[in-house]
Amino acid sequence: MSSPYRGLSRRNFLLLTGGCLAAASTSSAADEPIESYDVCVYAGNASGVMAAVAAAREGARVVVVEPSRWLGGMTGSGLIHIDWGREESVGGSARRILKGDHNDPAFRALFAGLLRENSIPVILDHRVSAVSRDGTTIRSITLDHAPFDGYGCPIASPIKAAAKRIEARVFIDCSYEGDLMARAGVSYTFGRESRSTHDESLAGVQPNLAVYDIDPYLKPGDPTSGLLPLVQACPPLHEGEADRLTMGYGFRWKLSWEPDRLPIEPPSHYDPNTFELYRRGFRKQVDMFTGRRMKHRLDNWEPAKGWMYTIGVGNLSRALWAPTNYGSNAAYPDGDYAMRAGIWKGQQDFFRGITHFLRTDPSVPAELRDQAVRIGLQAGIFDETKGYPHQLYVREARRMRASYIVTQKDIEGKTDPNDSIGLASYGVDEWPYATVAFEGKVALQGGYLSEVYLEEKNRGIYKIPYRAITPEKNECTNLLVPVCVSASHIAMTSIRMEPVWMILGESAGTAAAMAVLGKTAVQDVDYPALRARLLALEQRLERPNG
Repeated sequence: MSSPYRGLSRRNFLLLTGGCLAAASTSSAADEPIESYDVCVYAGNASGVMAAVAAAREGARVVVVEPSRWLGGMTGSGLIHIDWGREESVGGSARRILKGDHNDPAFRALFAGLLRENSIPVILDHRVSAVSRDGTTIRSITLDHAPFDGYGCPIASPIKAAAKRIEARVFIDCSYEGDLMARAGVSYTFGRESRSTHDESLAGVQPNLAVYDIDPYLKPGDPTSGLLPLVQACPPLHEGEADRLTMGYGFRWKLSWEPDRLPIEPPSHYDPNTFELYRRGFRKQVDMFTGRRMKHRLDNWEPAKGWMYTIGVGNLSRALWAPTNYGSNAAYPDGDYAMRAGIWKGQQDFFRGITHFLRTDPSVPAELRDQAVRIGLQAGIFDETKGYPHQLYVREARRMRASYIVTQKDIEGKTDPNDSIGLASYGVDEWPYATVAFEGKVALQGGYLSEVYLEEKNRGIYKIPYRAITPEKNECTNLLVPVCVSASHIAMTSIRMEPVWMILGESAGTAAAMAVLGKTAVQDVDYPALRARLLALEQRLERPNG
């Protein structure tokens, strides 16, 4: 399954990156014999750590494979506030961990400590390149040695291909991208479904979030001259229809005005023409700072100011003026590693480049120039990577297609699955999908839905069934997928919160160990027994009354 926007995204990002950086390390992983375990957890983000610890506590021999050098994913890479949704929906280890007062380094240390306490080995700097199957059973995965670069971004090509092979009886794919799942041949999708696909009123292409009076063409007024850098060439989008776009990614920057701040230096290939879009906006005095957001109901709008540098929160700007280029990650979900490396580096270089643009371009207002001159990266958070976060905020990528698909009806409390493994409660929350040309101007496409709770009767709390993390039995019998769960796009915009993924990871790890010990397919794990174990872990499986 490939994205129709793949080539367009690569073109736009090569304007920013000039290609992908090589790895900072040139050492290769030593040849290793095949390693065998009961359970292999792919990705050491918060969900992956929860899955691994839960399986180990049930008696399974577990290994964690993490593509980067750091544990915790977004929970340890910039989220200043972990969104719970309704607090009463969060149970298990996730509740105990998130109740603590942790910053990013503390979260990373906490997750490392949990793995050590449970004698769980971790393989860092390796990513899955192939999956070996026997019928519907995954026998092993092949890993490439591909350490992240010195700025915290993945590299395009591995240092050593096929550096390791891991055998396991059950695999758990906790990655944000679903890479093990996809390579195992399990069905998945990405992008936005149409309203009719799952009968969801909020689904499909949405109206533009905001329109800015900036000419989008290289030669003003001439569409045949091509688009400015940072504007994506999307086909006409009709409200309610399906497409392959994915909500915007970015980094949660940790910024500082303090004297010990780390420098934000321009990329080596900096080109001021990359930011002609903003130069035109400044010269025309266009308000690039205003977008829109919703408060609680679909008809309750308020303006939202965009900021390039916000201390503490990273990036909460849904406007053209933001420390990310919305839409430039369209090719990410199904992209290869080289494509994704370019997208990570492109987002990082966008921020580095626009900071230099603000510091040096004559069109920039004095107040913004002063901010850019004084800003730096916060020391003590990501010092290993020169102050840059080492996890791109992948809000949504692939989504598995299983026997149960969580949809808007679940969020609205219109369903009651009988195999709950955890609760979710966050509202539908999207970010802009693309920066596009619209009637001779520049627009941000979609991304304005942010309704806190769809259904007050159930306080917005709904169940995630076990069937949503297990593939169809005729596709794979020893894989669990607690992050790229089987959900519609609309449902995923609510599910996609770190506490929910932690809950689902812990439940998946428990189920994986039960499948190993019972010598059964993951689909045949006895649910009443699983439910009893989850309740013993203080997971919350039923919606509270009233």
